[in-house]
Amino acid sequence: MRRMGDSESMKRPSRLKQPRLLRRDWIGDAVLTLIAGALLLAAVFLPWVNEDAPGWVNFSFRGAKELNGVLQTHWGWPALGLAIAVLVTGAVMLLTRPRRVSISLGVLVSVLGVAVFAVAQDAAAHLGYYDPGVGMYVTTLVGVLLVPIGAAAALVAWILVRAERRAPDDPPACETPPTAPPAPENAPPS
Repeated sequence: MRRMGDSESMKRPSRLKQPRLLRRDWIGDAVLTLIAGALLLAAVFLPWVNEDAPGWVNFSFRGAKELNGVLQTHWGWPALGLAIAVLVTGAVMLLTRPRRVSISLGVLVSVLGVAVFAVAQDAAAHLGYYDPGVGMYVTTLVGVLLVPIGAAAALVAWILVRAERRAPDDPPACETPPTAPPAPENAPPS
């Protein structure tokens, strides 16, 4: 009868011990960062401020004479610079494998997310009686989403760095230990 504390024979392969799955996570975080950068770049060219009438939100994707894009404000160049920085960081993440420096790439994505959110909120605070347009909504949403994407990327990179550092000492989880050949009296007849 097996006791409750006897779990040596019931070891499950841990996801943390399978670096192949974690590398897929790293690539997934890089792709999400690239998508976020593309959305931020598109949001720069969408209307940011509705000057038509106070309290009205215009959800059109094309700017009219009443809708100002962010490049027509003093937040335009910071928003464009942050969008390009997110795209470049995502491309670097996609083209490199996780190393010790890669942890800082994940942290950088989170910091860029905070900066994007700060630019959007600063612009929203100065709108006065006017309402934000689609571009500001997209920028705010992407800025909020970049923070957990970056934190997840940093965590995955940290786990992969630790797994690679420990890999030579520990055998992989999928390998079974070699077994001794059967004794001659237990061998099948030939």
